[in-house]
Amino acid sequence: MDAERLMQKERVIKELISKKRRYSEAAEELGVTPRTIHNYFLRFMRHGPDGLKDRRKGNHRKIMPAEEAAILACKKERPQRSARFIRDTLGLKVSEEAVRLILVRHGLNRVAHDADPV
Repeated sequence: MDAERLMQKERVIKELISKKRRYSEAAEELGVTPRTIHNYFLRFMRHGPDGLKDRRKGNHRKIMPAEEAAILACKKERPQRSARFIRDTLGLKVSEEAVRLILVRHGLNRVAHDADPV
């Protein structure tokens, strides 16, 4: 998260604390829901400004182009293969969902095959 966004969050939450701003107004300014503003408020009260830092996890492993090509080749070879089977067969260290999303993006998911008979 960039420093500017973090300072904006902190300013808005401090305005909530001093009753200069309502939850709905704060939510609109930050482009989030009032519930998210409430969560920011609670985190700020518990942890101070550090509580407003983005809590998303680190960068997830990216599938390399060669791995994606192998996934597609495996599926094209036998269209009935599942994402889990392909992942396990190729020994990939990614989730089954990551493989499934690649298949969907290329129109090779089971639904696409069933709907478009050859």
